[in-house]
Amino acid sequence: MLFRRRAASAFVRKLLYFALICGLLWLLWLGLRGVMSTGEGDQAVEVLNKFYTMEQSGNFGGSWELFHSQMKNKFEKSTYVQQRAHVFMQDMGTDTFTFELGEPQAEYDIRTEQSVDELGKVYRITVTQHYQTRFGNFDIVQPCYVTQEGEEWRVLWIYKDKE
Repeated sequence: MLFRRRAASAFVRKLLYFALICGLLWLLWLGLRGVMSTGEGDQAVEVLNKFYTMEQSGNFGGSWELFHSQMKNKFEKSTYVQQRAHVFMQDMGTDTFTFELGEPQAEYDIRTEQSVDELGKVYRITVTQHYQTRFGNFDIVQPCYVTQEGEEWRVLWIYKDKE
């Protein structure tokens, strides 16, 4: 009887040690994953959220400032502000919208247009804008891209044909 208790006790101790080691390995993995994560995806989402919050309030000049230089070359600031206000506020008869941002997904070496240089690492984030207009309710779903330009995170849209 004494032998069975010792054997059972030894088995329980081994089982507890095994569980303890597995738990420590799991905590180590979680810690390393947190350290290895750069948080870049979160920063990209933050900038895109800021961009669309400005657009939502009609601050098209402020949102234009968050564009990547390739976008700024495509739109002069005054033209962008005027056209965005005209299309969304005057033509569609709405003064605001709500929006949702999807999860950031890293992509590499994309081009916004055929004629421009490839960008390095970018984050693709799907944006869904919900409008209530004089023409009814509708959504615009658009993949947007955010990348670093210098030290700043900047917003881009893609214009090139899909390959």
